[in-house]
Amino acid sequence: MGVVREVKRGDTTFIFCDDYCKDTTPEEVQASKKRLGEIAYPALRAKYLREEKTG
Repeated sequence: MGVVREVKRGDTTFIFCDDYCKDTTPEEVQASKKRLGEIAYPALRAKYLREEKTG
């Protein structure tokens, strides 16, 4: 495992490694992007709507 980057934010440390996606197929990349969108979109939309109501 090769650590590419380490980022600290508060009490959390994010460690990015190059072995996670080294052998990833294009289909796996698309599936990961889709899943990320399924998780992130509702949260981002809710944040936007909250800000719109208060702003």
